[in-house]
Amino acid sequence: MNALVITETMRFFRSYGLKCDEKLIEEWLETTIPSTKTFDYQVSEDDLYAFNEWCRWKGTAYENGIDDKTKIVRLLDEINELKCELSLLKKEKERLEGKLEIF
Repeated sequence: MNALVITETMRFFRSYGLKCDEKLIEEWLETTIPSTKTFDYQVSEDDLYAFNEWCRWKGTAYENGIDDKTKIVRLLDEINELKCELSLLKKEKERLEGKLEIF
């Protein structure tokens, strides 16, 4: 990967207030930009939105390019996290109802 393209891309994204590092930019470029274009690639505002969307789904079950087994594992993890969050919210609800004497 061309270090100049990575540096310029990171500088461009940061000028818009996005937090990113070289490793993340390099990973994004490798998954979205054909290697033949990395030396003459010009970053655009559309790339900013594409990068933001890519970051949004990275590490989730909806990430592009992952196999079904990985998707299932990630979905099961998400389900467990949501169950824990639901349990905490139910406890908080009960606590607040008790405080307000609502039964």
